[in-house]
Amino acid sequence: MPRLPASLWLALWATFALAAPVVGIVLTAAESTIPVQWPALLAIAADSLLLAIGLTALALALAYPLARAVTAPWLLLFVMVAPLARAFGALALGLSPGTGSVTLARLAGDVPLAALLLRARLRTRPRSWLDAAADLGAGPWRRFLAVEWPHLRPAYLLAAVCVTLLAIGDATIAAVAGGGKRYTLGLALREAVLLDAHPRRAAAIAAVFAAIALPCAWALARGLRAVGRSREDRQPPARRAGLAILAVCAAPIAALVVPAVTWPLGQGDALLLAQLPATLATAGASAVLAAALGCVTGLAAPARWSPALLLPLALPPAVYGAAWLVTAQQLGWGPGAGLTFVTLLPGQVAIAHAGATAAFAGAAPLADAARDLGAGPAARARWLWWPLAWPVGAALALVAFAQAVGDAGAAAFTSGPGGSTLAVGLEILGRGADLGAVPRWALGLGLVPLLAAALAALLRRR
Repeated sequence: MPRLPASLWLALWATFALAAPVVGIVLTAAESTIPVQWPALLAIAADSLLLAIGLTALALALAYPLARAVTAPWLLLFVMVAPLARAFGALALGLSPGTGSVTLARLAGDVPLAALLLRARLRTRPRSWLDAAADLGAGPWRRFLAVEWPHLRPAYLLAAVCVTLLAIGDATIAAVAGGGKRYTLGLALREAVLLDAHPRRAAAIAAVFAAIALPCAWALARGLRAVGRSREDRQPPARRAGLAILAVCAAPIAALVVPAVTWPLGQGDALLLAQLPATLATAGASAVLAAALGCVTGLAAPARWSPALLLPLALPPAVYGAAWLVTAQQLGWGPGAGLTFVTLLPGQVAIAHAGATAAFAGAAPLADAARDLGAGPAARARWLWWPLAWPVGAALALVAFAQAVGDAGAAAFTSGPGGSTLAVGLEILGRGADLGAVPRWALGLGLVPLLAAALAALLRRR
């Protein structure tokens, strides 16, 4: 039986991950007769964009010192902290719901994300140029403006687009930490689908996000392979400013420790505990499958397919959740664990593909050498690809698992009434002001990436 070519498998994946939700939401919008109130929608978009621009400016200003001071694994840990945990942590610091708490909760994840993208670009900077500038008497600022800034501009642009897109599309932090005082396009999308049943408005909002996410995915795909081929810069980092910024990013999670330990157990704990097994099962199953698909695509997929594979990573979770819910309703498929699994999987595959592409970027010469020595496909798979892939795949599965456990953006659409996942149930419970259970479980969500990283380090040593 002839094997299907890799391009056909990738086309099938793109159809499932991208075309199906797009077609579903477009067809539903075409059937609707309710007009879009463009003035109100544009006012919401303008308010969201204004907040996002401010957050992006702050994130980019703070990202460079953090990128110089903190290694990529630690930055990734802070990026993977659940937005819901950061939102409850900002409120636990005593901030009133509104712009201040939203800003802190967002920056606690946006600054590490921007720093991670900058650090990846810093690894490819021309070190010899910096040494030459220093020999000619150029100080730190002069070296930055003359050498580093031109090299870092693509990373700054990519970070600006990513942070702006996530801030505009945020629904979780705006709903929890905003307290009704901040309204974003992500919240408008959630209301259009879940409350107002307005598919045309939802399709219009999703189209805006998709138009911005497409070039973002292309730029991300272009930079991954260059990052994977580079070597880590060994220059001693400037630690003081960067570590101070890292402490600010850690403040929301740290604020949850005292109330989580001191407040007594209650009925909310029992309700959330009941949702834990299904959440872990769904996140674990999707993470394992995503890691396998990510490693395969990272090794075998042509570079031209990377933007399509990475697009779910560039889209805000609320957009993907809304599109899949509308599509599932067209197919007669109701919310639940199955729909949540399907919705989370493309984003997890995008994360795994990004990590695998960077990790395996320098493996092609090894494969060519093995082929020249006469090793067949089975021998290369056993003696080359498997030893390379399994530790990377295990780490990527843990990262994807942490992302899925803490997701409340996409799962808010697909989990069903009352919430069938831990994160969605926690958001609902938080709105009900259960002060005992919320900080405890929010802290747990915030620590999941740290536990995943510890397990990945343990697997790596063995």
